[in-house]
Amino acid sequence: MVNYYDILEVPHEVSPEGIKRSFRALIKKYHPDIHGPNKLWAESKTKVIIQAYKTLSDSITREQYDRQYQQYFHVRRTYKQHKKEEENQEAENVKTQARAIFDDLLNGSTHKAIENYELLLKNNKGVEFLSYLKHRDYIDCKFLLAEAYEKRGRHEVAIGFYESILEKDKGDTHRRHLLDEIKERIRNIYCRKLARSASPENALRYYEKVLRLKLYKNENAFIYKKMAECYLKLNEYVNALHHLNIALSLKPNLQGSNKIKIKLKQYIPNIAI
Repeated sequence: MVNYYDILEVPHEVSPEGIKRSFRALIKKYHPDIHGPNKLWAESKTKVIIQAYKTLSDSITREQYDRQYQQYFHVRRTYKQHKKEEENQEAENVKTQARAIFDDLLNGSTHKAIENYELLLKNNKGVEFLSYLKHRDYIDCKFLLAEAYEKRGRHEVAIGFYESILEKDKGDTHRRHLLDEIKERIRNIYCRKLARSASPENALRYYEKVLRLKLYKNENAFIYKKMAECYLKLNEYVNALHHLNIALSLKPNLQGSNKIKIKLKQYIPNIAI
């Protein structure tokens, strides 16, 4: 329902004289003749202003309008209250279910926890329901879920949880040991699980993600060597040489690098590595 008092820019207790003064000022302000290319918009605006004035300037129609508006406002307010109560109850239910998932994980009932988690995920699309937990419980719950999915071979899901924790908790120096553990798990999944069975192109993407973890030099050397091997499979010898050189700059006596050197010399005879 349109609020005619807002249209005329006056309070509900305004006097008839106040309504008339505001109407005249607004008609002058929005007159179509002074709005050039926005003439159609101004015409529409003035029509609403005139309708509001006709309704509120007459005592009988104003009384009728006020009665209807109060009824509308009451219904709308009641609806909002009920809606808020429903949302609060729904949030409480989700919180309870999230807590139950966490408790199941703590008690070792991982199958039940995953089953209920996926059901909750299905019924609450777009809702980060684990955030209903306290921050520490939220992180621990995600970690345990990641661990459970990893043990079941659902590595992409596990990676999603691990990476989410890294992003969420990256500034928490008090849990550095946990973040280091998560980095190691992410590295292992990408390198030992996903990359090994992936095409060279996809394997390269996995290795690039591992490099973003900012691991130790020796670990990064291994990653660059694996990327060199991928580029060899793709017959991209210049890229293979580039990544092998980076690997050797990080770890000169890198195991397995000689095999790559031999293969590269078949295609780039004059290279110096």
